[in-house]
Amino acid sequence: MGFKPIFILPGGERGRNAQVFATEEEARESALARFMVWTAPTGIDVEPTHDSVNCRRIDGRDEMMDEKHET
Repeated sequence: MGFKPIFILPGGERGRNAQVFATEEEARESALARFMVWTAPTGIDVEPTHDSVNCRRIDGRDEMMDEKHET
């Protein structure tokens, strides 16, 4: 018996490929490694907050601000 890595997809669908590993540990490690690289959110949102501003966008990048910057 072998073990196949499985991805849980939106809607509860279970995704798999042709890989089969000898141990559950190998299959789980493989799935986790790919999950961290390939998994993408299904959308984005923005919400208001009363937290202090600590980041800004500069030239298409996030830049952390130190406490002396003002918004």
